[in-house]
Amino acid sequence: MRHKSLREKINLNREWRFVRGDWKVFNANGPEQIDYDDSEWSHIGLPHSFSIPYFMENNWYIGVGWYRKHLECLSDWENKIIYLEFDGVFQVAEVYVNGKLAGKHEGGYTGFNIRIDELLQLGDNVIAVRVNNEWNGKIAPRSGEHIFSGGIYRDVSLTVTEPLHIAWNGTFVSTPLLSTFGENIQMQVRMQTEVTNQSSTNKLATVRTIVWDEQGNILTSIEGAHVVPAGGTYQFDTLSESVFNPRLWCPEDPYLYRISSEVIAEGAITDIYEDLMGFRWMEWTADEGFYLNGRHLYLNGANVHQDQAGWGDAVTQAAIYRDVKMIKDAGMNFIRGSHYPHHPVFAKACDHYGILFWSEATFWGMGGSDDTGERKNWQTSGYPVLEKEQLGFEQSATQQLREMIRINRNRPSIIAWSMGNEPFFSHESVKDKAIELIQKMVKVSHEEDPTRKAAIGGAQRWQLDNPEIADVAGLNGDGGSFYLKWEGDERCDDPESNRPECPQLISEYGSVVMDRPGEYRPFYDHVSASKTDPFRFYAPKWRCGQALWAGFHHGSQVNDMGHMGIIDYYRLPLRSWYWYRFNYFANQVGAVSSEIDYLGIRAPAAGRSEPNWPKTGEPKRIKLYPGVGSKTTIKNDGTDDTQLIVELVDETGRRVNATADIQLKVLNGPGQFPSYNPKLIASDSGLEIIEGLGAIAFRSYYAGETVLSATSPGLEGALLTITTVGDEILREPDLMIPRVPSKACLTDWANSEIMDLSTYRPNRASSEAKGYEMSNANNADRSISWRASSANSEEWWLLDLEGVKYPKRIELEFDCKGVYQFVLEGSMDGSLWRPLLDYRHNRAEIDALKALLEPLAYRYVRIFFTSLPTGTAANLKWFGLFGTNHA
Repeated sequence: MRHKSLREKINLNREWRFVRGDWKVFNANGPEQIDYDDSEWSHIGLPHSFSIPYFMENNWYIGVGWYRKHLECLSDWENKIIYLEFDGVFQVAEVYVNGKLAGKHEGGYTGFNIRIDELLQLGDNVIAVRVNNEWNGKIAPRSGEHIFSGGIYRDVSLTVTEPLHIAWNGTFVSTPLLSTFGENIQMQVRMQTEVTNQSSTNKLATVRTIVWDEQGNILTSIEGAHVVPAGGTYQFDTLSESVFNPRLWCPEDPYLYRISSEVIAEGAITDIYEDLMGFRWMEWTADEGFYLNGRHLYLNGANVHQDQAGWGDAVTQAAIYRDVKMIKDAGMNFIRGSHYPHHPVFAKACDHYGILFWSEATFWGMGGSDDTGERKNWQTSGYPVLEKEQLGFEQSATQQLREMIRINRNRPSIIAWSMGNEPFFSHESVKDKAIELIQKMVKVSHEEDPTRKAAIGGAQRWQLDNPEIADVAGLNGDGGSFYLKWEGDERCDDPESNRPECPQLISEYGSVVMDRPGEYRPFYDHVSASKTDPFRFYAPKWRCGQALWAGFHHGSQVNDMGHMGIIDYYRLPLRSWYWYRFNYFANQVGAVSSEIDYLGIRAPAAGRSEPNWPKTGEPKRIKLYPGVGSKTTIKNDGTDDTQLIVELVDETGRRVNATADIQLKVLNGPGQFPSYNPKLIASDSGLEIIEGLGAIAFRSYYAGETVLSATSPGLEGALLTITTVGDEILREPDLMIPRVPSKACLTDWANSEIMDLSTYRPNRASSEAKGYEMSNANNADRSISWRASSANSEEWWLLDLEGVKYPKRIELEFDCKGVYQFVLEGSMDGSLWRPLLDYRHNRAEIDALKALLEPLAYRYVRIFFTSLPTGTAANLKWFGLFGTNHA
């Protein structure tokens, strides 16, 4: 653990103890005390989740968990300043050192640091962390569709510095553009450096920053001097000389420079902080789209959640790099970080691979809630209904926004800070307050980082795509059809519509539930260019880009909503991912077919519509090897792992479309799979073999050679050796988590409580009259309505439930009284429809209707008009659908 550098950053991911349940007694026997007996606790490594092993279940552990670790304080650390740094703990962390509370942090997606040197003693010390993932109405987010597992699920480190040092994430580098003359560019480096002085006397400090290229040549240097008061901080703000024609960071050439910032006082260097940076500039426009380095660039990418098979949210840095690479390998140039700040390494991976990144804060809502303040779960109003929770929630949302920006602001890949996602899923009574909070957060974003735009994701309702609210608007779902119309079978701009006033992209499209192998096609839905050709999207010149929902499958609390994505939970591609790779990637880089093969799948030959997929056959043996981007040598510090691929092949070695129960086992050596038995995982405990292919991530926390075997009855097995490098420790972590009684993981509302399934959900219609948009039918405002563009029958209006739901009640209101004849239909795939309510033979005049429905599973519900009152167009003032998430 000894390091000779001025700033020591020591990985603390290994050698922790853990127990689920609350042992908070705060006396001589409490787990925060140094002499507490934790010998019966699990021996674990970080990153760690309460829910390991997790394989996309709709439930998860809710409650408290305790972590403990012994830390040796070295004599070298005398008179040093020492911080514990956490990259993410969900969601309330109370940190104790030797029985005393060192600090507390609320918010599950942003990192924090806590000073502990005054609590340490020479020799042995105990760090204890009490983690609570219970829902809290004052902490953002209050709602969301994914899961909210607790744990110290990101990395932990110890930083040791001199009293005069650069503060936590205290550097902010930007690259102002001075001028462009043809191919000649003139830029500067602006370095803002926050220096803190924990000594008892004022210090005259000099901050010197040097910028180096990849060859070690100095590009430029900057220097500034000022007094830093005792016990205080000072922010240095320095500008370099002009830099001519720096190598610009962009998706095609993600070139990074190294920066080194030194603090000097009384002739001695007291701190050195190193980072990477990139030269680039950007422009968002409402009429011409997005520009990077003066060049128009269409943002074409995907939304990305963080969790993976078995390990849940507790993924390694290596796994994060693989995720970003898979998006890049699909030919995409953009990721939206849905819907929370990701691990700081995520943006670094985007820097490395040349992916533009939309980093999102924690204010979001989820459809289905008519919360009036009674709910105590993650299906509440996005903004609190109860006044007693509002101030705390706003402080939480802005605090985490500031933390997200401070942690990630040096990353050239980040092109926007998003305030959140779909905040309109808040109760109508707090609509104005929710919008005001967005505007407050935008102001905070501008204060923290005036170089980037402040965006809002899911701006397709409440008229949030307004420059008075945010700088950039991301529209989800049916927002992709706004400002457009159909001209025959082709999509085009609507010349009668106003163009967007705000720079805009489609932040979600293509929400299709699908598992491997899936279909070889894109799912453009609301961004489609054609009704007859599903393989083209329409990109009006004013649109900045689009992001697929989603890149990866993820854990969800609602049925199968997590099964939306082009890559499955095990990080294996669906056929739709191959479509993007063979159409986007090949066109983008000009690669020949042999260069874009992936896991044995080759691009389709000329004249073929699809690749040759594995054919059904009899497997003879198993192959076991590292996945793309994985290695057979890994580190033991919790930042590294390897994805293992299991493949069924025939006698020729070719993969076959077959399945089998595969037993993966550690024959000898260190390491573990995500299972209650750390040495064994089989198909019934999370490893699926689909179309002859399966995968799982393996990690190890101590050095040595591991021999892994893959076996199945009747098949020739396989062996693989993984080498783990790093310091020795006494014992391998395990995942044998004691089953401590806890609150129900899946609360009662998820099974039985009637919920609003329609308000603000995406919709479609056969047509719409000018001023009577389709979204009016379910926007909670009954003073406006949807009307078809003609008085013909066979017009329809469709509701997308965004996942499988169980409708139980329908409420309809029409513009005027008359004899309406229609059928209400439900569908799982949007193609095959089944009647839910048949009014095709109605003879009575009606202007409203309420009816109970048989609670069956549907993804889509539509009303199809067969006859209308004379001279009346099909219309809906209100389409209310109510039901449950589960049967």
